[in-house]
Amino acid sequence: MNGTTRNLPPFDKLRANRVSPECRDAILAYLHNLSSRTVDFLHCHESIMKLLPAWTAPLRDWQLRALSAVCTHQTRDFLAMATPAAGKTRFALRVAHEFMTKQVAVRLLVVCPTNHLRMQWADAAGKIGLQLDPILTNEQAAEAPDYHGAVVTYQQVCLAPAIFQRACKSKKTLLIFDELHHAGDGKNWGKALRSAFDPSVFRLILSGTPFRSDNNPIPFIRYEQGESRADFAYGYTDAIRDNVCRPIVFPSYEGELTWLSEGREHQATFEDGLTFNRQRERLKTALLQETWLGPVITDAHAQLTRLRKQEQPDAGGLIVCMDQDHARWVADLVGRIVGTKAAVAVSDDPAASRTIEEFAGHKTQQWLVAVNMVSEGVDIPRLRVGVYGTNVVTEMYFRQVVGRFVRMQEGLPKPQRAWLYLPKDPVLVHYAKQIKAERDHVLEDIMPAGQRDLFGRVTVSTNEYVPLMAVARMDSLIGEDEVRVEGDSAAVTESSISLHEQKQGLRDLHRLLVAGVARNSGIDHRRLNAELIARTGSRVDQATIEQLRKRIQLLERWKERGYDGKR
Repeated sequence: MNGTTRNLPPFDKLRANRVSPECRDAILAYLHNLSSRTVDFLHCHESIMKLLPAWTAPLRDWQLRALSAVCTHQTRDFLAMATPAAGKTRFALRVAHEFMTKQVAVRLLVVCPTNHLRMQWADAAGKIGLQLDPILTNEQAAEAPDYHGAVVTYQQVCLAPAIFQRACKSKKTLLIFDELHHAGDGKNWGKALRSAFDPSVFRLILSGTPFRSDNNPIPFIRYEQGESRADFAYGYTDAIRDNVCRPIVFPSYEGELTWLSEGREHQATFEDGLTFNRQRERLKTALLQETWLGPVITDAHAQLTRLRKQEQPDAGGLIVCMDQDHARWVADLVGRIVGTKAAVAVSDDPAASRTIEEFAGHKTQQWLVAVNMVSEGVDIPRLRVGVYGTNVVTEMYFRQVVGRFVRMQEGLPKPQRAWLYLPKDPVLVHYAKQIKAERDHVLEDIMPAGQRDLFGRVTVSTNEYVPLMAVARMDSLIGEDEVRVEGDSAAVTESSISLHEQKQGLRDLHRLLVAGVARNSGIDHRRLNAELIARTGSRVDQATIEQLRKRIQLLERWKERGYDGKR
């Protein structure tokens, strides 16, 4: 290189040298391309490292163990099951931080059930330096370059899986699925999710409860005999012992109930044996009558008042309702009983998310009335008292509601018990006793879109169902004997329920389910029992606890999906 070219820029030096025009053009094109790609890579790497600070948030022991399990996992799918309020979000974000700082992934995508949860995920991630776009649309296709990723809904992905597939192929993407059982909400959602996210580098799946899928297995889940199998599990029992979750007590209420159905007047208490349909009508009658729900709310408010005076000045209460009209009626009832206005959040109200956020931070407001807004993932730690005022009686929904009350808070006296007031409906009592006894459980069904309403709307025809009268009376405290205080720790005693009592409760539920399946499917009781014997190996009167539970699982599936008649 001569002196006249020594001080020229590199590309000008190349132009000045004596090479053929074709060779020079090819070399220049290559260098331009290489330079551009290098700059882009360095800019991307520098941006990620600069915008992602070191992790400083403390982790619980189970979160550390789960993180270690993820880091040594051999496949791209990892299912972590942790009881509601245990801290799944922080654990998942710690995994994301690990993947991003080590450049195993350069992008994070969180998929969750609702728009409200999109905002919640983005806020939580932002606090530790992960910037996620919570309003990404399918028209945008990709988030702005100053984000680390985005939060989207299952429905959004399943409307346009190809868009998300292209994004995963273009950038190494880590997936976080929040409550993946929602992939069962749509007929083809599982297929769409698999197509969209097969190219991702890793898929972390979060669930608060086990679930089951017999007909349409959910993608990325490992099943054994139709039941989901977790790669890491942290249960409610563990959470109470670790002072991560509060123990919960279930005051249950009896009542004298009267209603019209099919042209006849019916009278019953919750103790009376009824057909499955009459049982559903009885429950709804209680929830629609001020003479029943009013005394329950009065007692719940008295408990909340005691807590606010003696333990937690900002303690809050939640009433879960059937539908919008019911929620507004209940809110009016609360106002008349309590003397202050209750906040109302219903799923189709654009301001519902804001209402929940304001209630969570408004220490003086005592009651929130909600429909389908707080069953999953919504974080309001100050909730201590609840009323189960909905006619949704699936186990998954019940446990999700319970999860809203069990998050422990720092600086409060232990054991920080919570209360959920219930009708003494045999199905709800069965679930409450399961939680009290801390039994392992496997859910039979997946919650479909827009929580199932077992009754439908109230009609005005006297040939259909019409509630007439209900009077409540306190019956029992399920779980009251569960907790004893020793210094600053809470201990949980072993279940004091005898085997006979446990079996009797299961048989009562079994009887109701058989009646419901028989009525809905047109199959007589003898044929159903013959099939149950064949599948479980025992008659109901000779069945073990496990055989009774298996019978109930089968019956719940048949009730919701129809009798399959297969072995």
